[in-house]
Amino acid sequence: MKKLILILLPLSLLAIACSPAQSDTNVNSTATTEKAQNKQESTATVNLVSPEPQTEIPMGEAEMILEVVDSNGNPVKVETLNVTSTMPMDGMEDMIGKVEVTPAEEPGRFKATTYFGMQGTWNVVASVKDSQYQAQQEFSFEVK
Repeated sequence: MKKLILILLPLSLLAIACSPAQSDTNVNSTATTEKAQNKQESTATVNLVSPEPQTEIPMGEAEMILEVVDSNGNPVKVETLNVTSTMPMDGMEDMIGKVEVTPAEEPGRFKATTYFGMQGTWNVVASVKDSQYQAQQEFSFEVK
């Protein structure tokens, strides 16, 4: 019996010494949670101010006003807003419309000007790639 105790005692001490510390696990868990919260805080949304989403618009030059807002709906100033305009084509590559984006006077607002050269459904994708905010939003327009 004494031999068994002499063998088990060092083994149990070795097992305790090699197991990860409980406090380290809590620190890592807290750090992961904080990173997740920071990522959520940096998420933004791009809203189409004008024209109304899903609106029929005439073929030709079109102007859109886009606004970048935080999770509370407050406008946020971002460095750049990238906007693309495409029309899916059956059996061919998508038609691409050139988009010129300029910042508006209000923080977080941008004016995007494009040319819809053909009737049909056009998809406009606005994406924010900023040091603080990330967002992407797609809008569709019926061009007549």
